[in-house]
Amino acid sequence: MGEAVEPDPHSELRSFLREQIELAPSRRPPAYEAVKAVLPEIKKLKAKGKTDDAVRELFERKGTKLSLGTFRQYVRNAVKEAKGELVKRTRRKDEAKPKDKGTPARSARSSDTAEQGRRPGPTAGRTTADLRVAPRDGALMGKEATSHRLSDDNL
Repeated sequence: MGEAVEPDPHSELRSFLREQIELAPSRRPPAYEAVKAVLPEIKKLKAKGKTDDAVRELFERKGTKLSLGTFRQYVRNAVKEAKGELVKRTRRKDEAKPKDKGTPARSARSSDTAEQGRRPGPTAGRTTADLRVAPRDGALMGKEATSHRLSDDNL
């Protein structure tokens, strides 16, 4: 005889989600698509003396909210696209290219500054031993041995 088939534990959830898909309203097209679709009308309104802000307000009355700068950018890009020119679209943050983390940052060295055409700074060529000041008795002690700060006693 055949084995008993176990019912799908997610069948109820699946059917509920399918119902929700049917009931969900469809999304309106993005604002840029709306601007592209009505570009001839926008051009005619502007030719009749309407300002960009007045046309933008008409969009807002129909539920498409845009700032004036964004509206102008969309119109400019739609005109370029209609002419067949390449439109440079900026990427959203989640689509941005990942930075190359494999290359370590270069440290500043005196040879680097010479390669870049700059003069080396006043400490170029010196070692830390040259910069160290020994106390009067000749031995480095306490703070002077471990710190970069010097007091009047060290001068």
